[in-house]
Amino acid sequence: MEEMKKISLIEKYTVPSESNFFKLDANENLVLDKDFLTKISINSLKKTDLRKYPIELYERLYKKLSNYLDVSVDSLVLGSGSDQIIDLLLTLIGRGRRLTSIYPTFSYFKTRCQLHGIDVSELKLSAIDNSLDSEKFIEVAKKSHAAYLCSPNNPTGNQFEKSKILRIVGSLKSTLVIVDEAYVEFAKYSLIKHIKEYPNLVVLRTFSKGLALAGARIGYMVANEKLADLFKNRIQLPYAVNSLSLAIAISLISNPKKVERSIALIKDERDRMYQRLSKIKKINVYKSDANFLFVRGNKEYNRIIEALGNSKILIKGLGNIDTYGNCIRITIGTKKVNNKILSVFSNIQ
Repeated sequence: MEEMKKISLIEKYTVPSESNFFKLDANENLVLDKDFLTKISINSLKKTDLRKYPIELYERLYKKLSNYLDVSVDSLVLGSGSDQIIDLLLTLIGRGRRLTSIYPTFSYFKTRCQLHGIDVSELKLSAIDNSLDSEKFIEVAKKSHAAYLCSPNNPTGNQFEKSKILRIVGSLKSTLVIVDEAYVEFAKYSLIKHIKEYPNLVVLRTFSKGLALAGARIGYMVANEKLADLFKNRIQLPYAVNSLSLAIAISLISNPKKVERSIALIKDERDRMYQRLSKIKKINVYKSDANFLFVRGNKEYNRIIEALGNSKILIKGLGNIDTYGNCIRITIGTKKVNNKILSVFSNIQ
């Protein structure tokens, strides 16, 4: 019962009390034109026979995704969001085992570890620059059955040096290393090309962030062919993703130019906002490789959240993070919305 009480203390997403809020708390890609996605969805629905199981659609998306990523179909596993794949990976690791991760990182992952009875050893990032002591991480992870790294990391937004991550993976040959690349479309590099080189490496990806299909619930795993085959045929639910979501995803990555343009715009806006916010002395903003900014509000934390709320802007108030203090996470929106945010912060000088 005590364990269930701990698990119940999970963060909940806030639904705005009014529909006219600018929702910048869940790192969705709201820059991509909604009408564009609606048109794709309607056309996909017209072509989809919902009376049938989505066997053919699975095969088509696997092939499209294989071409899109330039990886073998045999290394891919689709899921109902990467969250579902995380749950299955934790089931595979097993109750009573230990996992090494970092702090702060994706809170959902730690919560699911608690649910699955997996102990988590956490190494704190540097509050100065969000850096990771990779040698210490390796030392601790060698005593664990698995390791988890978010790259770019949520909520800090930074992507660790590629050489350091590869050293971690290469040094933990008998340990499953899960690298969560949910925000990789906004970052410098991906590790999917290293799957064959490192059989212990599992990379998680999603359509929810850069590809703007958060509501479609499509995630996928890239892993060595043996593990991928085990997932597809023994662990994964049959038809975990519905026909319409599969059809929409196929259409989207068949012509990704508009998505790529939205990602480029978000990256430009992210860098512009960072430059502007970094000039405000009462807060600390960290350079980001994702589609959001991580900000230490310091003594201005409550004032910032209240001022943004008064401007109908919903952001993620993270509260007190050990060694960082009170922090917020702001999803990068359209230029118009971002200017409203900058206007609010301009009063905190």
